[in-house]
Amino acid sequence: MANTRELRRRIKSIKNTSQITKAMQMVAAARMRKAQNQALGGRPYSDNLNQALERLLPRVELDAYPLLSGNDSKNVGVVLLSTDKGLVGALNTNLIRTISVSHLGGGSVVYYTVGRKGRAFVVRSGKELKADFENVDAVSFRQAVQLSKLVTEAFLNGEIGEAYIVYPHFVSTLRQEAKRVKLLPIDLESVIPNETQAHLRGEAKVSSGSHLGGVTSGSEFLFEPNPDALLDFILTHHIQIQIYQALLETKASEHSARMIAMQNATDNALELVDDLTLTYNQTRQAAITTEILEIATAQVAME
Repeated sequence: MANTRELRRRIKSIKNTSQITKAMQMVAAARMRKAQNQALGGRPYSDNLNQALERLLPRVELDAYPLLSGNDSKNVGVVLLSTDKGLVGALNTNLIRTISVSHLGGGSVVYYTVGRKGRAFVVRSGKELKADFENVDAVSFRQAVQLSKLVTEAFLNGEIGEAYIVYPHFVSTLRQEAKRVKLLPIDLESVIPNETQAHLRGEAKVSSGSHLGGVTSGSEFLFEPNPDALLDFILTHHIQIQIYQALLETKASEHSARMIAMQNATDNALELVDDLTLTYNQTRQAAITTEILEIATAQVAME
């Protein structure tokens, strides 16, 4: 059993650790609220953008857009969003596990990473790293545009045939799910309802005044300059928004996971302090009892 001096030293050390983790928990909680509001606030914009695509797609020839039709390349590009720092529980581990269990085609896989943890995984596993970005505290749309440009150009040039983004999706403060979303070619199933998809494939006849998924397909909508030019812009913007929203979700997930991890660390440290304090009191009481017995024994021996 450790002596009282060693127990006092350990109790003091763990108390200091609990103060540090408590401070980190409070900092993460303050940043978490702002990041969560940004992530939740960006979701309605993505929904409205999907509605705009739903109105435009029945008016154009889908085969004329390479972002929708794809190419013959077997290579795959993966945008991996992770954190720069640790202390976020199993957040980064779940992202890596999602990539490991994913079947990404028969060709080679190239990575575009955001965050040091994702970059370390790619380098450690010997994968090809095309680009790396720092996971800054303030998420900017410019970073999403840069990532979108890199991935889109690689896709249009035939360097990759598919592109995915892997990121921690924010569900709640206690729950963050590793999610894989297909970026390119743009998956119509994730953008528009099944009724509109059937119409685009020619499986359903729609009159000029009928509704497609709640959106009127008649001629009351005016498009400037024209549906083709507008769709070309919206498809590119759709990819940018997907990446930007994923960056917001990653930041909200990071701060939420860190706050929970630091809260658990603080609770565990305080619980350990209580256990060590009990052990310290028992050890001290045993030492006092031993001293009393020694004094009593000596007194009896002198009589």
